[in-house]
Amino acid sequence: MPYDITITGPETRALIELRGAKSSLAAHAPGLLPVWPARPCSAVHHAGRALLWLGPDRWVLMTSLDQEDTLQAALCDTYWPDAGMTLISDTLAFFTLSGQDAEVAMAIACPLDLHADVFAPDTVAQTDAFGVRALVLRTDEGWLLAVEAAYTRYIAEHLAQIV
Repeated sequence: MPYDITITGPETRALIELRGAKSSLAAHAPGLLPVWPARPCSAVHHAGRALLWLGPDRWVLMTSLDQEDTLQAALCDTYWPDAGMTLISDTLAFFTLSGQDAEVAMAIACPLDLHADVFAPDTVAQTDAFGVRALVLRTDEGWLLAVEAAYTRYIAEHLAQIV
């Protein structure tokens, strides 16, 4: 049965992992971060940047690669004793899944309950996809599936079997 799915990627995005208390991170990154997500496992988007809340003191700032050098210089090149900010762009590769049946493909890929009542737009979670550690983000347009860059071919082959 053919599915209505469009899969693009893999692509690299600028990613900075932020660890520490929100107050410390905000003090070291004035004007560089979107507002903080209001609930765990969610994302906030503003001005082409997204801030993903992944754990009690762990966030990821995600944006386009053209902003990577600027953000790295502003956030990562200075030692902060009360906050950790690390460039991790090269560690993850992103696939975008869109189309009417994109949720079906994601349900095949990972074990999460992805129904919109539970996993609404801008919900983010760490899970696995086809047995590989993954980051899943639901967007208004579909899904982002990020996996360790070394597994891009493996994931691409599995996704191709669904389409």
